[in-house]
Amino acid sequence: MNFFQSQDDARRKTRSLILMFMLAVIAIVAAVNLVITALIINVGDEAGAATLPDFNWIMNNLPLVASISLATIGFISLSSLYKIASLSSGGGKVARSLGGTLITAEGKDPLRRRLYNVVEEMAIASGIPMPEVYVLEQESAINAFAAGFTTGDAAVTVTRGTLETLTRDELQGVIGHEFSHILNGDMRLNTRLMGFLFGILVIGLIGRAVLNSARYGNIRSDNSRRDGAAAIYLAGLGLFLIGYIGVFFGQLIKAAVSRQREFLADASAVQFTRQTQGIAGALKKIAAAQQGSELQRVDTEEVSHMLFATGASFSSLLATHPPLIQRIKALEPNFEESEIDRLAEQMLGQTQNGSEAIEGSSSTAGFAPQHFVVTPATVTETVGMPDEGHIQLASTLRQSIPENLYRAAHSGTDALPLVLALLLDANEAVRRIQLDLIAEQLGGTTVMAAETLQLEIQKSGPEFRLPLLQIAFPLIKNRPLEQLERIADLVQRLIEVDGVVDTFEFALSRVLKTHLNDAAHPQRRHGNLRLTQLPEAVGALFSVMAKQGHAEADAAYQKGMECLGRHEQRIKMLIDTKQWPDYEPPQDWVSATDAALNQLDGLQVLDKQALVSALVLTLSHDGKVSPHEAELLRAICATLHCPLPPFVFDANGI
Repeated sequence: MNFFQSQDDARRKTRSLILMFMLAVIAIVAAVNLVITALIINVGDEAGAATLPDFNWIMNNLPLVASISLATIGFISLSSLYKIASLSSGGGKVARSLGGTLITAEGKDPLRRRLYNVVEEMAIASGIPMPEVYVLEQESAINAFAAGFTTGDAAVTVTRGTLETLTRDELQGVIGHEFSHILNGDMRLNTRLMGFLFGILVIGLIGRAVLNSARYGNIRSDNSRRDGAAAIYLAGLGLFLIGYIGVFFGQLIKAAVSRQREFLADASAVQFTRQTQGIAGALKKIAAAQQGSELQRVDTEEVSHMLFATGASFSSLLATHPPLIQRIKALEPNFEESEIDRLAEQMLGQTQNGSEAIEGSSSTAGFAPQHFVVTPATVTETVGMPDEGHIQLASTLRQSIPENLYRAAHSGTDALPLVLALLLDANEAVRRIQLDLIAEQLGGTTVMAAETLQLEIQKSGPEFRLPLLQIAFPLIKNRPLEQLERIADLVQRLIEVDGVVDTFEFALSRVLKTHLNDAAHPQRRHGNLRLTQLPEAVGALFSVMAKQGHAEADAAYQKGMECLGRHEQRIKMLIDTKQWPDYEPPQDWVSATDAALNQLDGLQVLDKQALVSALVLTLSHDGKVSPHEAELLRAICATLHCPLPPFVFDANGI
């Protein structure tokens, strides 16, 4: 299952989740009606016999039943919407709410520094912004999770036990598993699930509060009021039970949604690292460790479905994760359970002290050569699915970034000047105008820092520019919405200063604006449009791409259209009947491409796969793809929310 199929599957599961949630709400509404109407019937009944509402009573009191139902539905819905809205500030909020401590690149502890490096390498390899990194310092169990709505607001959290127990390969396997959840749409689904379940859980919390209130009132009230207090107590008990019946069904929903996705994430972690020992070793240590994966200081009710391994004890029916042994055997079919006992003996008293965290690189991957060959299959199979070569290249890139630039990317004061410096022109006259624009918006201090960093950037290669943007982004995204919008506007003005926008300027600015928009508006909806609904946008984008470095631009354009025709029969019919746009490069290619991409991001995910495949055929029509064309393709994929890893070649083969 590739990225596009995984995204499509996650989208279908979202629809299933909503349906199951609605069924659970209906059951809760019926139960609330039963409790409240029974309370109304029995209050003041001196006979002492409990009476339940029958059909005739319900029909005679339909307005009351309808009011109770609407109030319950409204309350659950508003509670869920409130929770989802509160989570929109990003995965970091989820991590902090569970007691997570933010980890930065400046940290001195070798284990935490190793964690940060592994996440950073995985982000560069995946082609997404660097997520925030947190550690649950109070948890000695082995566990982790990813939270957020988009790649632009994601956060990765691990427990202290994960750092102290796992080797670097095992840690990389766990982080690869979590990145699979980020890339395949699981993280967004899981975060929404937190919001849905809160609406069900909150009824139980209210019931608990009513119970406490009634108990207090029963003690303090005189005898004449104790009957009322008893009735309130029973109502509170009913709501409490209803709430936790809802939690039971919520747990069933989580189990139904997440189990199969865990197998997929394990398999993706193997693809990322090209070895099973890492992820399998982490699972074995969870099975062997005394503390396992169960969290002690965190209420896992809301987040159990997001964790790397089960965070609490549940029956097999309610478990959000497949059994550990089953997951291990899926990775290592010859695994024997007796190995767990031997590993448990070896682990007694063992913790890492940081000496194992010393960095080393055995990378054989290199930077992109002048030209290289790509095919639609190789590109679509690597979208959202980096492999070992991408991880090695990311490690090489990260360790090769000039120290001053790397330090600036992790500095709260220099991260934004660094990103702006990436856009400064080599021509001094143009650069002066750009610096004046920066001074007007952000002041002289930012200008001085950007000038200094631009000199460093000129000395380094172009392969560092997108990685620098990725790792600097966490220090930019948490600014107020107004500032993010001003930065996006400034970026556009900087690249348009000289009236000429080259492909690299467009690619860098487009990636930055996409990430800024995701950070400002994380609850982006899935697209529902088809390619046949956007012929003009498709025609404009392919005309621009065909013109990039092709002597036979019209033939390159037609190559892409033929690919789209094979994907969608209606497109082929429109092409054959001359009702589909012909090759016609726009005069203002930047504005036309921007407008086209904004529309095409609303496509269904499988149509995006066809679009990317066709773009590759158009770009590679002359048999090669230049680095600038490759970066433009990566920018387009980023805009379509189909992250494409950097292109890799084998350094030994040159």
